[in-house]
Amino acid sequence: MKRYLLEAWWKILFAVSALFAFSAFGYAQGTVTDRLLVLVNRDVITESDVTWALALDPELPTLDLGAENRRAMLERLIDQRLLLQEAEKLPRNEPTEEEITEHISKELIAAFGGNEKFLERMKKVGLEQAMLREIVRRRLEILKYVDFRFRSFIFIKPEEIEQYYRDVEIAQAANKGLGAPVMNEKLRAEIESKLINVRVNSELDRFFDETRAQAQITRLAEIQ
Repeated sequence: MKRYLLEAWWKILFAVSALFAFSAFGYAQGTVTDRLLVLVNRDVITESDVTWALALDPELPTLDLGAENRRAMLERLIDQRLLLQEAEKLPRNEPTEEEITEHISKELIAAFGGNEKFLERMKKVGLEQAMLREIVRRRLEILKYVDFRFRSFIFIKPEEIEQYYRDVEIAQAANKGLGAPVMNEKLRAEIESKLINVRVNSELDRFFDETRAQAQITRLAEIQ
């Protein structure tokens, strides 16, 4: 089962907020004591991890902390935590401070429609700058690991690009009443990127299935 699209990874990986267990956090409705939800090998996932992940999702214009959303995000965090544990085994995988700053300014703030909206979401869950930078550091560490472990070994053949162009690009244009798009280098690169993402997602699904089977995942509390 496809757990997520690679294009939406910033949304899921931005939830890397673990190892702040046994803490408390405040938001507009009051102060909530953290609750341990799942133990993934050596790492704990807490209630605040789930809350931060949902709060930092720009596709939720209204912060919805309902049980269904929190359960779905918890499963994503379990997969993400397993990936992070593998990423931390690699030497020299640490993002630089410059990379962290650039990612915050060019990716995250833009995704929330500007600095004001982004800061508003951070404030709602008591997410301060130091904690944000730690979250982003872990996210970049995972992305580097994915590039090294999966993306760098994927090769898309020219005939695969041509087939996608015929089967998808031309068909989509025809559905819009348009003629066939010109196959230039820009379109070829876009198609190649799409096919690579599909392949990476498939490899990640296999990775998560295998890793979950071997991991010690202990459910400590239910989300009500």
